Amino acid sequence: MNRKDFIYTLTASLVLGLGSCTSEDFWDTFDRTVDGPIGFNVGVEASPAQRAMTRTGDEEATTTTTTSSYYAMQAGTQVCLKVDGTWNRKDPSAISKQTTCTTVAATTEATKTNALSFTENETLYWDDYGIGDPENSENNANGLQVLGVAVDGMDKAPEITEWESLEWPVITNGKNVLNSDILVSNNLTGTDAYKFVKPTKDHPGNLLFVHPLSKITINLKAGVGFTNGKIGNTTYKFVEDPVVTLTNATTLATISDNAYCLTKGTINISDASATSDGTKAAVVAGTTSTTDNTYTVIKQTIVYPGTPFSEGAVIAVVQADGNVYYVKADQIRAAMKANDASTNYTTKAGYNYIINVTVTKTGILTTATVTAWNEVNAEEAFPKINVIAPVGNQGGSIPSDFNGKFGFWLSTDIDKEYVCGATPTINSDGSMDWTGTNLLYWPDHNTHYHFRGIYPKDTQVTKENDGKQFVKVVNGAYSANTSPSNLLIGMPEFDGEALCGNQESGHTQVDMRTGGICAREANINLNFRYMMSQVEVNLTSNSIDASSKVVLDNATVELVNVGTEGNILLSNRSAEITSEGTFILPHTSGYNYHGVIIPQTLIDNAATDKNKVKFKITLYTDATKTTKTDVYYADVAPIKVKEKNSSADAAATDAWQSGVHYVYNLNIIKTQINATVSLTDWKTYEASEEVWF
Repeated sequence: MNRKDFIYTLTASLVLGLGSCTSEDFWDTFDRTVDGPIGFNVGVEASPAQRAMTRTGDEEATTTTTTSSYYAMQAGTQVCLKVDGTWNRKDPSAISKQTTCTTVAATTEATKTNALSFTENETLYWDDYGIGDPENSENNANGLQVLGVAVDGMDKAPEITEWESLEWPVITNGKNVLNSDILVSNNLTGTDAYKFVKPTKDHPGNLLFVHPLSKITINLKAGVGFTNGKIGNTTYKFVEDPVVTLTNATTLATISDNAYCLTKGTINISDASATSDGTKAAVVAGTTSTTDNTYTVIKQTIVYPGTPFSEGAVIAVVQADGNVYYVKADQIRAAMKANDASTNYTTKAGYNYIINVTVTKTGILTTATVTAWNEVNAEEAFPKINVIAPVGNQGGSIPSDFNGKFGFWLSTDIDKEYVCGATPTINSDGSMDWTGTNLLYWPDHNTHYHFRGIYPKDTQVTKENDGKQFVKVVNGAYSANTSPSNLLIGMPEFDGEALCGNQESGHTQVDMRTGGICAREANINLNFRYMMSQVEVNLTSNSIDASSKVVLDNATVELVNVGTEGNILLSNRSAEITSEGTFILPHTSGYNYHGVIIPQTLIDNAATDKNKVKFKITLYTDATKTTKTDVYYADVAPIKVKEKNSSADAAATDAWQSGVHYVYNLNIIKTQINATVSLTDWKTYEASEEVWF
């Protein structure tokens, strides 16, 4: 006999009358105040860290901080419940009932929970479980064990055949992805079972639902360059809904072959957990919003806990209006580390891993957070064009007089159209500091850039009518901290053919020496080299024969037939001579003369003697330099040189090369000059060769 039938359909006297007719005279002792349906409120836990504080579900007894970690389901969500109890007078005594109900919209008084609405056939009653039977007091004190399952916003709850092992594949094709976000409740079980408290309508059981799976959110924002679209509610919009695929692939062709998301397994509602069976898939994230004022398109997907974000790996491929962007795990890993110092960098149940991505026609910015369910924030990071910049040979040290800030020029044409995109600073270790300047980004995976660094940063770049670009230079006194002595140009250097390595379909492999460099995560080495040559002369007049010595006090050292003006081309850093003539080497002190010279060839051919570069040393009687006493000439090309500390034989040089400091020690005596030469400072050479003229 079921007591609820009497409570709601018969008069009290009839209840007593029928009660006296039973074979067991327990209705006389039955607590008639135990009546009414079993009522519930529901809320979804937003922060797993708060679970222990609120497991009993008594929202009224919790603090503001605790209650703020829950949110209400959407109205009309169907919830499936299983309510278990024990009634000793029944056979069998274990009672298990399964029913469904629907959430009611949250109210202004209780914004974070929903009441549940039951139809007449769905309602469960306390006296179904013998709560009013005094002989069932021990079981009544233990309460009812309640499990619940739902998908927020769905008017049909999951069909449950096995509450401890529900097969649950997540959606991987980007359609209705949040239908995978199963919610389960087990907080009214064990010692926290739902116990009867009078009056029942004032003490509903609070079912706290949790997310046993993990969520990944890609907040995608259209940036500069996306000007023609209509999708989104931000300043810049997309023409078409972008496709975001969660994969470790570094090319479009290998997306399916590089899956990392765990997508299949079982849900144990009894202990509110999910277990993956190891199945992985490349997951297309679904669009869940295009109306947000901050992010143009919000993409989300559900995965099983244990999905890894591997160090250095690509975790998402974004295809937006013809451009392809690869999002790496760095920022989300940093957020995970900040949230949990002992993290193994795999997803956890109940966590929403949020990656904020801004795509522009010139690059990609990413930030990462783990939030909504469990709030963790990450520092913003900029995966810009990565550059390191040693000066001189790769790995060379930075000169002490180098202040570091340079113009960073780039172009898709090796000869022309270079623009200065930024003025970063080279640190002493060769790394880049982009503070206070523009950040530069790859536009896509098909664009090839030629990169040049020009120091000092304000060096003027000239363009001819044909578009060719260069830096104009003229010979002058050497001064380490002024132009053109300190002019450096950096560019990538390759020992031989170097293909760009992009395997994307439709991408043409090019030799990076001539075709430029396409998007990559690896650092691009800008090898800076001094663009001018230093020529230094030390005069001496040493001889055993005193009569052979000359007086050098008022000497002048000139270079004749020398290039005096020219251009340093941005295309390959070569020098072209635009003017030739005589250049007077500036006198420094004593018998030292030191100038900076445009790099040039040194002709050593008797048939073209008039074009040979020569030293001309003129001796004067006094400082007014009006009366000459003698003039000496020496061809430059035949003087043999070798690199300092080198075991190679000294050899004549056919050019003054950029970044080389030539030091000529000219011993002048009557009828002859003894010459030695060393190359120092920029690129160190030394030579000792007696040359007769």
